[in-house]
Amino acid sequence: MTRVYLHIGAPKTGTTYLQAVLFRNRDRLRAAGVLYPGTSADAHFRATLDVRGLTFGGYDDPATDGAWRQLVKTVRDWPGESVVLSHELLGGSPTETIESLLADLAHAEVHVVCTARDFGRQVPAVWQEMVKNRRDLTYETYLAQVTGARKGRGAKVFWRQQDIAGVLARWSQLIPPQRVHLVTVPPAGAPSGLLWVRFCAAVGLDAEVYDTEAPRTNASLGLAEGELVRRVNESLGDRLEWPDHARLVKGRLAERLLAQRPGAGRAEVPDELRGWFDAAADELVADLAGRGYDVVGDLDELRPRYGKAGAAAAPTEGAVADAAAYALAELLVEQSRRRRGGTCRFLTRASRLPWLRGDWLPGGWLLRIRRFLPD
Repeated sequence: MTRVYLHIGAPKTGTTYLQAVLFRNRDRLRAAGVLYPGTSADAHFRATLDVRGLTFGGYDDPATDGAWRQLVKTVRDWPGESVVLSHELLGGSPTETIESLLADLAHAEVHVVCTARDFGRQVPAVWQEMVKNRRDLTYETYLAQVTGARKGRGAKVFWRQQDIAGVLARWSQLIPPQRVHLVTVPPAGAPSGLLWVRFCAAVGLDAEVYDTEAPRTNASLGLAEGELVRRVNESLGDRLEWPDHARLVKGRLAERLLAQRPGAGRAEVPDELRGWFDAAADELVADLAGRGYDVVGDLDELRPRYGKAGAAAAPTEGAVADAAAYALAELLVEQSRRRRGGTCRFLTRASRLPWLRGDWLPGGWLLRIRRFLPD
């Protein structure tokens, strides 16, 4: 019987990196009898939106229609030993969706794989991801919602995906605990390939034979940078549809410019909330330890490790202004380079046209300019 490993998240636990490595190595995986289905890197994302009936960023992508059914057909036709499916939005599926999903995979022995990281890194990471995905909730308000009565948009988004004990309890109602694999994300400073090694142990792969040089995306924002993006979202309102926002705000402004800002740092747990985070971690570790799951890693890695004192819930206005000045300067330089590059490309192409190669134009200007253009 084919084994299907469902990697269900959680978001912000290295899922983008793992998916990139799996997609990059799909031919090698096939040769080893393992299917990572899909002809595009976002195939599992679209299939997950389809099976859960979700939109993303308020945009209903027509490419999601039938994506889950197509993925399941590919899985059913696979003659090999195992299949890996991966998307972090699977974790938050309600029970009825899990039942439907498992019915579609009834021909296989289904395993669940969940990657988990300590709340000290997860809480700030989820906020900045929400901001990149066009939300305008301040970090301060978000923290109050998550650590308080768990009410409000921020709390709902966080706990639906990041309540690992609750997520796995829901899935293990329909899948035996011995087929639930919990992979803890190594702490900061651990060897860079350790998460991949642990993931491979959970899904039965030989970690050493695959190319792990896939680009690491989904870069983190500092508190001031995240606040700047939040204010941009607030100013934009709904003037950009999601595909444009994803390309311009999330991709270009947040991930390509602000996440690369020297010395930006990261949003952190404010000093006054460390007691709540420690207590929440104690409760989570105690719950998971008694469930009988296959743990790859160490549950103690789910306890937060804090940096030096001084972390705050809101950046200073000066820090946000500095981030804005940096972003504006980088955008201006980028625009200038693009304009110069476009002119060079135009002149290079024009100089190759047969009817412009002669010296009949005034002063033979094109021939002289061409000497300074790249081939």
